[in-house]
Amino acid sequence: MVQTAKPEARRLATLIEEWMRQAGVDVVVTMRWDQPLPEDIDCAIVLGGDGTLLSVARRASIRGIPILGINLGNVGFLTEVEPSQVEPALQALVDGNCTIEERTMVEAVVLRNGQEVKRLSGLNDVVITKGAFARIVQLEVFVNDTYFATFPADGVIISSPTGSTAYSLSAGGPLINPNIDVLLITPICPHSLFSRSLVIAGSDKVRVVVKATQEDVAVTVDGQIGFELQSDDEIVVGRAPYVTRFVRLRAGNFYGILRERLKRDRL
Repeated sequence: MVQTAKPEARRLATLIEEWMRQAGVDVVVTMRWDQPLPEDIDCAIVLGGDGTLLSVARRASIRGIPILGINLGNVGFLTEVEPSQVEPALQALVDGNCTIEERTMVEAVVLRNGQEVKRLSGLNDVVITKGAFARIVQLEVFVNDTYFATFPADGVIISSPTGSTAYSLSAGGPLINPNIDVLLITPICPHSLFSRSLVIAGSDKVRVVVKATQEDVAVTVDGQIGFELQSDDEIVVGRAPYVTRFVRLRAGNFYGILRERLKRDRL
């Protein structure tokens, strides 16, 4: 899966295709990373940044296809391999010298008048937010049907542990090890001095009721797909029934990666 907007992507795609064929591995190269995945594949090698990987993850997870990410972006928090390491990485993959790391995903169900009208899932987060010119919205938040708080805010983020390094971090949320089974609720620019993020159990369900007079309110997933909301819509968010499976070529070290990204200001 190749992000063709990256100048180096086509060269690396050719290199990978030739290397794999010489190793006796069948390869399907697609330049349309945002299209359905090819049939009968055992692994998806993604050339791009974290955004490309997030898009592929939403489709690969449903079929249980593991992903090996090659970083051609700016952050590269999710990708495993730098371009200079491609050939050793391919050898390790073919030899089976790798592990599979499973990451929790989130799923949102939009209810309108008690009926499901949309279902969305993603790796990082579900965001309920107002438009650029809309006033702040009132968002009633419940956890397992127990009322928690009403946020007068620009929006609210419900993220997986993986998503704690993304939008939630920018909104003041904590960093969470992706191996911990939790979800994270973070308000966006709340009109309150005491609104803070809340870490909840991974098995919990979050229900957000939208109270807004304007029409410019939406729910988005991973900042890539979305759905327009109306006042009194309910968005139920929880752990998705499937996971993203990452190919890992070295022992997992979340804190080491975190330190390097913070050092280079790449979070």
